[in-house]
Amino acid sequence: MLATHDLRDPLFVFSHGFLHFGILAVIVFFAISGFLVTPGLQRGGLVAYGVNRTIRIFPALFTVVLASAFVLGPALTKLSWRRYIADPELYRYLKNALTLTSNYLPGLTGDDGMPIVVNGALWTLHFEVLSYIALAVLSVVGALRSRKAFAVVIAVTYSIYLMIAFAHPFASHLPSRFVTFIGLFVYFAAGSALLIFRDRVPYSAALAVTGMALTIATLPFGLGPVLLPICLPYAVVVLGLGPWLGHVPIKQDVSYGIYLIHTPVLVLLISVLGLPAQWALLAVMTLIATTLLAYLSRVLVEDPTLRYKKSISEWINARLAFMKPLERRALKSERSPVSAGKPR
Repeated sequence: MLATHDLRDPLFVFSHGFLHFGILAVIVFFAISGFLVTPGLQRGGLVAYGVNRTIRIFPALFTVVLASAFVLGPALTKLSWRRYIADPELYRYLKNALTLTSNYLPGLTGDDGMPIVVNGALWTLHFEVLSYIALAVLSVVGALRSRKAFAVVIAVTYSIYLMIAFAHPFASHLPSRFVTFIGLFVYFAAGSALLIFRDRVPYSAALAVTGMALTIATLPFGLGPVLLPICLPYAVVVLGLGPWLGHVPIKQDVSYGIYLIHTPVLVLLISVLGLPAQWALLAVMTLIATTLLAYLSRVLVEDPTLRYKKSISEWINARLAFMKPLERRALKSERSPVSAGKPR
């Protein structure tokens, strides 16, 4: 959908290049994210929303990026420690901590001499953060309080998405980052819409199954862009709200840690053990190691920082409340006849 992919991916072949399993996982994540973060913005306000999203995303991301750069990289690089530390590529990689993608570390190459992508999953975080910002802007302008306004936003986003998918000359004139953003935000916005219109949406397993069956049936005919942004978020939300996942005995949500950590773990295992042909064993080892590290990330990094989100929000709100009288006095001063006659 957003990039060419290995032709061995059966979904990529079936959909004639529109979709592959990697992108499918990403758009499912965006749909869930839109559904889950919207009520926090509606209830808690802009400051709490910004603090919550920042603390949820960045502490674990900083930890993984630093560990990749200064633990994984030195362990696998073919350069000396001195050359590794002096290489500018190492410091370009640190941009990932700000969701600005850089894929490579110095001296990490495969047997064919090509550079290894250290953590290919991180590119989506940039667009996740942009989606958070877009939702905040919609809140500021009142689009989350007006269902008609939000419906217009959904319609415009969906229309641009379809034009990009079907009108290739139109898409060729747009920045690639904007094209990618729309390709993901349409699912994020759909998740938000399912929350905002929750009292009017019939959550039905039968409808979800029917919609996904129709979507799958039409993928080979090039109609994926028409149906997938509608049917997939709906099916994901119905699944999440249904009884099937409601009693899963998981005390710690390690999904974000797994997302951040799985690719570096895979790189490490392949580089050290050389298991590219034994995919089943490699998958099991990656799952076990990634889950353990994700649990440590949750307990040692994510949970401790999340405890501060309320106090940070209160501190920022207090500072903003302190500034409001000053802003009103400054505005009144600017409008007074005395200040109007003074040189600026």
